[in-house]
Amino acid sequence: MNRFLTGIVLSVVIGFSLTGQAPMAQAEQTATVQASTEVSFQDEQLKKEIKKLLNKSDDEAVLQKDLEALTSINLYGKGIQSLEGLQYATNLSYVSLNNNKIVDLSPLSALTKLKGINLNANGIISIEALASLTKLEELQLSGNQITSIDVVKRLPLLRFFEANDNEITDIQALSKATKLEVLEVSNNRIAVVNSIVKLPNLMYLKLSNTQISDLSVLKPLSDNLLVLHISGNQISDLRDLEGMTKLTALYAENNQIEDITPLKNMKNMSSLNLRSNLIYDLEPLRSLTNITKLYLDNNRIWNIGALKNHKFDTHYDTGALLYGLTLTDNYLDLRSTTKSYQLLQNLAGDGHQLNQFKAQRLVIGSTTAYVGESSYKLDTAPFIHNSRTYVPVRFVAEHLGANVTWDKSKQEVMITKGSTTIRWVVNKKQAIVNGKAVMFDTAPLLKHQRTFIPVRFVSELLATDVEYVPGSRSVLIFEVK
Repeated sequence: MNRFLTGIVLSVVIGFSLTGQAPMAQAEQTATVQASTEVSFQDEQLKKEIKKLLNKSDDEAVLQKDLEALTSINLYGKGIQSLEGLQYATNLSYVSLNNNKIVDLSPLSALTKLKGINLNANGIISIEALASLTKLEELQLSGNQITSIDVVKRLPLLRFFEANDNEITDIQALSKATKLEVLEVSNNRIAVVNSIVKLPNLMYLKLSNTQISDLSVLKPLSDNLLVLHISGNQISDLRDLEGMTKLTALYAENNQIEDITPLKNMKNMSSLNLRSNLIYDLEPLRSLTNITKLYLDNNRIWNIGALKNHKFDTHYDTGALLYGLTLTDNYLDLRSTTKSYQLLQNLAGDGHQLNQFKAQRLVIGSTTAYVGESSYKLDTAPFIHNSRTYVPVRFVAEHLGANVTWDKSKQEVMITKGSTTIRWVVNKKQAIVNGKAVMFDTAPLLKHQRTFIPVRFVSELLATDVEYVPGSRSVLIFEVK
């Protein structure tokens, strides 16, 4: 009887054991079948490139197990339109798909091991399919048609995010990406960037050609920020950058910057791009001798003496000469006999003499005036009267290409330049400009039989730029470009 019961028990135990093994065996069998299943691609280009990576011939099938063996692929510029089939490459860590014609990203949602993906220059509108890729550290999306980046909230490990040249207006989602070190969102329609201040690890920030004008929101980034791009934003005031002494590179071309004094303590600066601004005084750069690349084209620079102790990185690259210092389209006197020319040669910089304009410099109380580096003797020195700086109208106007006549009987000066004619009587606040009366808050003065006008009106009436340098009591008058 005991043997009989024992046999029954053993039969039951064995039965249970076999019952448990059956699903396991079935699962293994299913996995084997799947691994050996041929992958179907919708895009012939994708299929072709995958076969190249796998060293398969045209007539060989691509199996799921083949795709599972891939860990990194580069499919740059292959004309790919559909990613269908790529979802089986579940062990991919890095993939480059830039410069294709991809719109639908849904096949990528299965690639949860991805750490880096380049999707630049495609036709992508939505990136919601990337929400499951929580291990992503690098994401490149420039040159698409993306409007929303909310998916970033679900990518906690993101360190590098590039989304230049899209249609993004709101970047609040970035406040959750606290590990970000590199952020590029240039050429979008972004006006509010407050979320950026919540990124304590940010070292590289690119905000060029957006719609920002207030830099104060960037102040909290001072401790870590090394590179900043703010070009093309109509910025005029750099004072909010004063505390960013760790900056090694600043790109701020195509703005309205006049005063670069806030940069004077940035001793680590090595690259500075200030092309196409309104800068005329380089004195704040005198002590920043670590700068090796300085781009100052299209400003109002007339003196480069502050750079005399600098050394710039001018070198050949693939046969082309690349200048570390560029000063084309400024107001430098680069005739071969001038100090500016000699210094520019010593600095191995590029200025192009034919692409320079003329600047006048008059000094309050001095009868010596300058056009470029040529000196002229004035009969009477410029002076200050009632807090206004007065300059001799004939000298200034004629060196700006105008014609000046004086009617002694009427005590009237007439200035003609192009289609503009100005008649103005000494001690009268009303001038006649092209036949129409124009009222000013002050009048021309006569001193030692010479007519003087307030320097501000030189700018208004002759459409030129005027600046005053307090330290040397100099008036700078720039020829119209």
